[in-house]
Amino acid sequence: MTIFHNITIKYHLAFLLVSGLFGLTPAYAFSIVPAAATVAKAFVPSQSYTLQDGTSAVVTRNPISFTSIKPGGTDDFLAQLKREYPEARGWKFVAASQELKGSFRVNAYNVFFNGALGGGFSFDYLPQEDDPVTTADTQLHWIQRIVSNHKRGSAHGTPENRIAFQGQSKKSKQPETPFFDLVPAKTASKSTPPHFQFDVGKIDPENEHEWYAEVCLVSLSTKDPKTVTIYNGVRWGWENRMVPSAPAPAAD
Repeated sequence: MTIFHNITIKYHLAFLLVSGLFGLTPAYAFSIVPAAATVAKAFVPSQSYTLQDGTSAVVTRNPISFTSIKPGGTDDFLAQLKREYPEARGWKFVAASQELKGSFRVNAYNVFFNGALGGGFSFDYLPQEDDPVTTADTQLHWIQRIVSNHKRGSAHGTPENRIAFQGQSKKSKQPETPFFDLVPAKTASKSTPPHFQFDVGKIDPENEHEWYAEVCLVSLSTKDPKTVTIYNGVRWGWENRMVPSAPAPAAD
């Protein structure tokens, strides 16, 4: 089975999932719902490209559809969070006692190739009933963990597993808090709750990549700013692969 056949199957599965989700809007359970696309590139599942030496390749969403994460995050998400922000520094991370009742409305989940290659994701948090909201005493934030086989600023093949931040360069010091939406001074945030968005690209399209992120909604009390409650989240990402050349026809 060729990679293009696999992509075709994934695309149809994604289409069925998206079609089904438009008709399912649970009132009392967390859901991830696609918004109607306003631009053609909003939900691109895969894109083929050709390198200068003629090698064919393809970049694909991975996972192909939005994947829900339970309250508290995955085990690996929580482990990395505690490594970078340990209890010894006053941090405490707890899983929410129940699922969100609202939803994440996904506005875009796409891949691209424009010399560099990568993917983008955008959604809005729509709370219901007693879901957390920003108040004078409560703050909402995003925490995002990134995993890939090409760490930023390092040689291809160097593993990456980190809590990510907006506006952070490879020379930046680790921020004092783990929240993705907080940015350096004089920098505008594109991901202030209830909105989230992020685009990521790599400049070595001749190499194969595996990149994914886990994003969770979190809340904290202004009276206890290092005790963080982790609600539901979503996993998104992309990968690129070289397409094997067709074998030469056998000689007569």
